[in-house]
Amino acid sequence: MSSRRRNGKPASCEPCRKDKVRCDHGLPVCSRCQRRKTDSRCFYHPAPLTRSTRGTIDEKDQPPNSNPGASPNSLPSRVTHTPAATTSSSVEGTNEQTEQSFCTAATDTALPLGYLGPTSFVASFEEDREFVTSPSDVPHQDGECIASLPGLSSYWVHQTIAVLNLLREFSPIEQLVDEYYRLSQAAVIPAPLVLNPMAQLRGDVEEWNRLGYPNNLATTVLANTANSFQVPPTIEGARFHELFTGLRLRLEIIGVIYAIAGRTSMFSLTRDRVPDYTVRRKFAQKMMAASDAVIQICKILTPVNDLTIWLMYENLLLVSIVHGDSSKHAEMAGLDTLRRCADETAGPGKWHRLGDLSTYMFELGIHRDSQQLSQLPVFLLESRRRVFAAAYQLDKSVATFLGRPPRISRRHSDCRLPIDISDADLVGSPSEFELASRYINGSGWNVQNGFHRASWIRMRFLISTFREETLELSLQGMTRETADQLRDISIRCHQSWNSLPVHMRYTPGCWDEGLSLGICLMLSVSYLAYLYNEFLIQRLLVQHDPEAQSALLDVSSTILSTVLSYGIQREHIFDIQRDFIWTVVLLYGFPSAGVLIKALQNQARTGHPIPYTGSRSRLIRDLSVFVSHLDAMARPGIANHELFGRASKVVSSIIDEILEPRPVSSGPEPEMPEMSSVFDVSDDMRVLDMVDFGAVFDQWIF
Repeated sequence: MSSRRRNGKPASCEPCRKDKVRCDHGLPVCSRCQRRKTDSRCFYHPAPLTRSTRGTIDEKDQPPNSNPGASPNSLPSRVTHTPAATTSSSVEGTNEQTEQSFCTAATDTALPLGYLGPTSFVASFEEDREFVTSPSDVPHQDGECIASLPGLSSYWVHQTIAVLNLLREFSPIEQLVDEYYRLSQAAVIPAPLVLNPMAQLRGDVEEWNRLGYPNNLATTVLANTANSFQVPPTIEGARFHELFTGLRLRLEIIGVIYAIAGRTSMFSLTRDRVPDYTVRRKFAQKMMAASDAVIQICKILTPVNDLTIWLMYENLLLVSIVHGDSSKHAEMAGLDTLRRCADETAGPGKWHRLGDLSTYMFELGIHRDSQQLSQLPVFLLESRRRVFAAAYQLDKSVATFLGRPPRISRRHSDCRLPIDISDADLVGSPSEFELASRYINGSGWNVQNGFHRASWIRMRFLISTFREETLELSLQGMTRETADQLRDISIRCHQSWNSLPVHMRYTPGCWDEGLSLGICLMLSVSYLAYLYNEFLIQRLLVQHDPEAQSALLDVSSTILSTVLSYGIQREHIFDIQRDFIWTVVLLYGFPSAGVLIKALQNQARTGHPIPYTGSRSRLIRDLSVFVSHLDAMARPGIANHELFGRASKVVSSIIDEILEPRPVSSGPEPEMPEMSSVFDVSDDMRVLDMVDFGAVFDQWIF
């Protein structure tokens, strides 16, 4: 380092010394700038380690302004605290005040390791519980100040306050959650385990609104959240909410409630009260940002528990909807710190959340049914089985439509299917559970032929096991042995479907049998998932055996006609309007229609008949109706409307060609195109490349 002259004056010039002012004419210059002859632009700090260490701020992602009088940059979005030895006195005072508020005696307590399998590094010490148990696993007495908040910056305290302030809108949130459980057959968390906390929270919010919110509410909730979540083995489901509400209120359950409310608001369930779709979308975005903030805080504070798994699952579904049906530039009031980054990577963000969910389940040991603690209450054990089965089938759907490897392998899991029992009986008294269990047969199905939420979870899990086998074979080269294995999967999948209880198997007449909307939707979507297994198998077999094209066309026709049945039931499905239609059309309609339309196009061009056993004229009519669905969804203001418009134009042009065929070519028969480009009628119309399957496949039913 040198003290050379800068701008012709020394580092401390005479005029400045006489005027007794700070000299800006000269600063120390580093040797690197001397070599480059850029002395005038050198801003070398003489003692960089003496600067105030307030944290590292990412200027690209400034957080929301919690204090209206504060500057926009007053609160960092990401703060990296330095060791106490290098922290300035002002920051030390802030840290000390924060520690006193949360009564944190230690900041070096590690979160527990969670489930450790038979090959883990502590497997030899399995009997030594003191060795393998983290201090965070040890239960504490009520009132004991044990909250350890390692690395939690003041920013997250402000975020917690913002999350809790949303409870002032509790009435619409409660209505949405109630409506979801009233109408949805696909809810994974048993209804009483969410609705009971809602009732307790409603009473608390009413009291806070009347008397004023406690000044220490955020610190209390954070302290509760930092405590390890302990479940007494004798607790009943009806009292389970007492462990995380009231004086023990935790952030996880608040995040779960927000996520469910946000997801419900995106559908037409709230149309009668909130007809403006933009308002409902912004509400869902606000709920998503709040649940995102809760997840980040919980990652810092608390060991993985059942509430965390619930939160991760519901947040994953909410993010799928918001990112699949919102503008990147949509404005959102408050709590938008995480949304900005996530909007730029909507698809990957959801994929990452699925990875987080599976990782958390493995950490909690949900995948190992044989390793579940014997003292775990039966209702909680069954709820874990439900969550695992639902996440498993969701994982297979994501893997299929994004073309990526599954994250949850059946080979490494032995979690049993949940029993086919109602939510009320599951969370009821031991005598009620025992009575309901008498009607469960050896396969776990209820012999009373009722429709329970657990029924759909069981059925869709069974269908997904064959999907996993198919995905594994799809990565291998197509050989005779692989083809035989695919045919075996097809046979076993059919047998499994036929072994289901009769009332669980879809028939086109279910819509006219007086069943509820939710039941009809679940019957049909489960049937479509089963058919899609066969579709994937036959599509792979065509590569090895051209005769498989007949079976491929047949199953494609069945899928398309089932998809179109939703249009016929338009008056029944008004409650969910376009959202469910979009899911079904994109998820199942596009692939099946693509196979059929290309087969008909090749027939029109070559004159060779297609190996289809059904009616050709009906097939063309179904495809024409499919085009009308695309046209209806191609209106401006609807997500992916450009995709629907282009797809409609392409399919219509091919139908015109089929109905008014060109002269038959005398050349060789063109090869059947790859199914990944079934709409590639020209180089600039790769329609399917625009389909964001990851943004639309799990909106309502998943």
